[in-house]
Amino acid sequence: MVVTLAAWLASLQALLPPGRAFTRNPDSTLTKVLSAIAAMLLAAQLWLEDLLYQADPRNATTMLPRWEAFLGLPDKCTPAGQSLAARQRAAYQRLLEEGGQSRAYFINLAELLGEPGVTITEFQSFTCNSPCDALLSGPDDLFTWRANIPHAPEDLHAFDCNSYCTDGMQIYTPSPIECAFNERKPAHTDVFFSYTG
Repeated sequence: MVVTLAAWLASLQALLPPGRAFTRNPDSTLTKVLSAIAAMLLAAQLWLEDLLYQADPRNATTMLPRWEAFLGLPDKCTPAGQSLAARQRAAYQRLLEEGGQSRAYFINLAELLGEPGVTITEFQSFTCNSPCDALLSGPDDLFTWRANIPHAPEDLHAFDCNSYCTDGMQIYTPSPIECAFNERKPAHTDVFFSYTG
């Protein structure tokens, strides 16, 4: 809604009773006082419009700290110091999250956290009735599942002769879904992550 200072001034002047004592002359003291009041009303209107815009955490800037406090952010999966866009995405995801244990829930959670295209692989025990190209999985794998992330990990560093003996075979910056999935996975299951690409 676009309202100008002139529109607010005209509205205030329209409320004045008729007569010479309540002049509408642009150089009069009354017009200057009404202009100052109109400026305050315009500022309040713009602030309220911005507040309405920031009612959605995806748009929030000045209201983002309040959204984060309301939603319990930052937490261990959304650490402090993230970019504004990442903080907005985390707040929006937390606001919409309903919880669940299905494959669709985790795929949707990945999309909300900025990882579209994630797929889930659940493992079945290999039996004599399994297809020949099935994975060789045992009974313990029934409670294991894999999140397939369709890109290479960020900051990937493979173990080499300059690495410390205690370094992992590969070091990378994990996707934000790793922490979120581990925190929300069914308690009796294990999840691991496969980056492809």
